[in-house]
Amino acid sequence: MKTLTLLLMLSLTLSLAHAQPDEENLMGLFFSDTEFSDATNNLDTTPAPFNCYIVVLNPLVESIAGYEVGIAISDPTVFVLAVSGDFGWTNFGDALNHLVGFGTPVPVVDNAAVVCTMQWLYAGTAEIYVEFGHATPPSIPGWEGMVIANGVNPDDLIPCITPWGEVNGIVATLNGVCGPAVEKASLSGVKALFR
Repeated sequence: MKTLTLLLMLSLTLSLAHAQPDEENLMGLFFSDTEFSDATNNLDTTPAPFNCYIVVLNPLVESIAGYEVGIAISDPTVFVLAVSGDFGWTNFGDALNHLVGFGTPVPVVDNAAVVCTMQWLYAGTAEIYVEFGHATPPSIPGWEGMVIANGVNPDDLIPCITPWGEVNGIVATLNGVCGPAVEKASLSGVKALFR
């Protein structure tokens, strides 16, 4: 019995160790529409509007017919000025609850698809956390993360995770440092936001 327990724990540890950025169906927020890395998921703000982009990385589909994400920002003084997208982007939610369909599926190019452009304004200097989780209402009951729809068959809903392999959590920061360490440290607080 001890051997079986040890093997199960080892198996779980190995599966968690593989939950890294090389996974598939990742959804993140970046402050660049061409570079999607740890270098572009933090922005040191100035009192001027700036753009950020919701990006799907390594999807298992060639095009995306829609997406869902609930967005939480740790400070209410970050203003969302505009939210838009290409390819006939239509949001049936609101500025922070995206239930989006595309008139024409968004093609995946070089394993990435920019699905939304958001313009924000923040005049402060405090560290701000941006978190992704499920949209309300979620299309996949019980799934706490983001979702994309296959561009070939929109009924094919595909669960997504953050760039660090978590179901939901911090995907970007303002005036801080974003990455796996931030994600792991605050996961329990993030889960409480989306319940």
